[in-house]
Amino acid sequence: MVAGACLLAPRALAAGLYATTALLALAALGSAAIHLATLAGLSRRPVRVEASLVRPGDRERLRNRALLDHAPIPLLYRTGDGAFHAANRAARRLFATEDRLPADTASLLGPPTPERRIVRIPTMPDAPPRTFALAIAQGSGAGGVTHFLALTDIEAELNAADARTLRDLLQILGHEIMNSLTPIISLAETAHEVADHPMDPPAADMIREALGTILRRTRGLDRFVQGYRDLARLPPPDLRPTDLHDLLRALGALFDARWNGRVHLETSVPPRRVIVRLDAAQMEQALLNLLNNAAEAALATSDAAGPTVWLQGHATSTGMVIAVRDNGSGIEDAYRDAIFRPFFSLKPNGNGIGLSLARQIALAHGGSLTLEPPRPDTPWHTAFLLSL
Repeated sequence: MVAGACLLAPRALAAGLYATTALLALAALGSAAIHLATLAGLSRRPVRVEASLVRPGDRERLRNRALLDHAPIPLLYRTGDGAFHAANRAARRLFATEDRLPADTASLLGPPTPERRIVRIPTMPDAPPRTFALAIAQGSGAGGVTHFLALTDIEAELNAADARTLRDLLQILGHEIMNSLTPIISLAETAHEVADHPMDPPAADMIREALGTILRRTRGLDRFVQGYRDLARLPPPDLRPTDLHDLLRALGALFDARWNGRVHLETSVPPRRVIVRLDAAQMEQALLNLLNNAAEAALATSDAAGPTVWLQGHATSTGMVIAVRDNGSGIEDAYRDAIFRPFFSLKPNGNGIGLSLARQIALAHGGSLTLEPPRPDTPWHTAFLLSL
């Protein structure tokens, strides 16, 4: 308005409009006064500075938490009161807690020591525990922290190492035993042919019987060793999408054909269709070994409920678990760590290859085969869990 009045006033004065000129001058002066008064009022108004919503100390804590949450391995810390706390997202997910670990879970970590060690931690209710390498560092005591802990999942590495060791062992044994058996078989066959020529009848019968026994036993031993060589030469699995329902139904049919009602089989399948990538032929062989062992154990033990085997499969967040259970007499604690070793068997005529082969197949699929700890509150006494 001031600028407009200044422009119009000279024109009005030149035109002789003195009254209009005076009004324009007064309007310009009034507008200028109002403008100056407004500026003066604004200059006297106090300036308010908004405080930060996050304090500097909190900003650093939030930044550190964001960095820890991106770490792929579970991180923990221990405070002076002996409690363990989850430090990042991976630890919170593993132990299903937002901060403090439950006492029964914390007891699995044991008393903190500086050296690196191995711990077994259950990751899901229906899955076997997984193996973790535990690294522990001493804390400075700041904020009450006495120790820092890092857990690295080494289950797959251990399984791969076990598989390599087992293959190497079986290849060496197969090579050495075959070198010994070959000349024995050859000599036995030669002697058996010589004994067919005319000679003293009693002597000939004795030689023929002895050599026939040697020949049968050496051929049996040859087949026995060939089985171990087949275990060492297990081909890589041909992984293809497989319906878990179809696999369990096929196993049930094979079991019923083998045991013909002498052992009752209870099968539990997932409520929904589950597709997994596996070698169906190899997996069927592994599970049949477990089922047949379970049936033999159930038959060998008198039980009021009758010999029963349970076959159960269900999906997990990372794959699947198939359980084979029986109500036999169970496995003694002294043998629980030995049953998966090659050549070890608790059966009078067992060759110790069934469980070893089943575990080899599970390891080749990137999974595991474990013996579940005894549970007195269940009807079964032995339970094997095959996880993929």
